Formats: sequence, C-alpha cells, structure tokens
Amino acid sequence: MRLHTYFRSSAAWRVRIAIALKNVTAEPVFVDLLRGGGEQFRLEYRAKNPVGLVPTLEVEAGRGLIQSLAIIE
Repeated sequence: MRLHTYFRSSAAWRVRIAIALKNVTAEPVFVDLLRGGGEQFRLEYRAKNPVGLVPTLEVEAGRGLIQSLAIIE
C-alpha cells in the first residue's frame, strides 16, 4: 500500500494517525501541494485521484481510496 500525503494536510494527518493506530503499514509518497503550482495537478497524480486532493491510499495498482473518511474506515 502507498499513501499519497502532504505534511500540512489535516485530512492526511488524520489518515496517518488511523493507519498507525490500526498497525497498518503504508509507504508514504509525499505530494507537494505548492511546488510547481501543485504536484496534485500533474497527470500522473490525477490518474490516481481525479479530484486532485490528498490523501490517496493506493491499495493495489490502479485501485485506491481518495476520501480520508473512507480510508479511515
């Protein structure tokens, strides 16, 4: 699993806490929301999350969850 996250995002922070409490390991992939106008708008990221927000939890290639509450549940 890979968690696309940003250190200042409160939604991503909640997801990271929930993942830690559930003893689940997810490889963090940091998406810089400021660099170059926002990495979340790049085509590679938009293919994972069409909304262009963080966090995104990639469960397997091509499949993932894009809402923080859905990830937490």
